Amino acid sequence: MLAAKKVYWACILIFSSSVLFSCDTQNTKDELVESDSLTNHIADSLMLDAKTRDHLLYRATLDSVYQSNPRNVLTALMLGNERFSQKTDFLRKSEEVIPDTALRRKPFLILTDIDLPSSLENIFDLNEKMFLQVSSPACLTNPKQMAVMEYAVQYAGTKVIMILAHNNSKIIGAACDNVQTGLFPYITKELQNAMTTTQEFADRSSANKDFVDHVAKNQAQISITQIMSQSPLLKQLVMDGKVVVLSAFYNDKTGVVTPLKDNNPLNSLTKN
Repeated sequence: MLAAKKVYWACILIFSSSVLFSCDTQNTKDELVESDSLTNHIADSLMLDAKTRDHLLYRATLDSVYQSNPRNVLTALMLGNERFSQKTDFLRKSEEVIPDTALRRKPFLILTDIDLPSSLENIFDLNEKMFLQVSSPACLTNPKQMAVMEYAVQYAGTKVIMILAHNNSKIIGAACDNVQTGLFPYITKELQNAMTTTQEFADRSSANKDFVDHVAKNQAQISITQIMSQSPLLKQLVMDGKVVVLSAFYNDKTGVVTPLKDNNPLNSLTKN
């Protein structure tokens, strides 16, 4: 009888998590964080073993990742990073099987610097098959990469496009040092706008990690602006609330991914 009750409440838990992940409200992130905590609380109160608890949390996460509301999909991504940074990550290690119908979809496309110090599945505690990763020096963008983004949202089920810069980028450091080897000056030239800043930096070399990180953040936001100005398709999807496009910064010392201040007013139009 007790076992039956546990199964019953487990089913209710999965269902309620799915509903919460689908809510259209202005407080989506707060509710999802509350939902994540509620899932853990109920699982603990039922005295479920660790394997069963992880199974329920895995199912709840899948329900949020593979859905149509891009803001909820983004929140699931950020909750994964929260697990990673707090060292409570488990999903990427899970042996649970993702349904074939879901595997055909890639909810996340992440544009990263070429020397990202960790893998996306680690940083966001999600299955590697959920991601499309595009890498470029210093998160610079070009038409080919934008074409991949357009393909992803049209045919691969992508709901979130993130430009993910990170701290202590070696290639940005080289640009700050004005390296002139071979064709590298081309990259330095492409980063000139990102190096322009209203902040005062006495040391503008790679030795100043704050300046290097500042350039990385600037370039991530510049890339967002370029995507929105050069891809009418992505711009329209953002305006229609079908896709979220944002820039973020990963600190490999803390493990935290922080969304950057939105310099693209279109994202404020994204519907719930």
